[in-house]
Amino acid sequence: MAENAPYRRNPDVSWRTIEGQAVLILNREGEVQVLNEVGTYVWEHLELSPDEMARNIAERFEVTEDEARRDFEAFLVELRKTGALI
Repeated sequence: MAENAPYRRNPDVSWRTIEGQAVLILNREGEVQVLNEVGTYVWEHLELSPDEMARNIAERFEVTEDEARRDFEAFLVELRKTGALI
């Protein structure tokens, strides 16, 4: 990921995509978060700008760009709360 990417994964979080779903191991205690299809798309494409992310989600998942932006921004807040993003 580029150093100037808008969002950064926590390097201490291990993750892998299995059968289309990202599985995040959030801490040493083994707390796991499994992302749905949209969450997995966001997680795998964090290098995109907010505009690109909203546009791509809207096209891929058939929602409006406003809905996509609102939902992915709320999702990023949750990822920060879990420590998955820094």
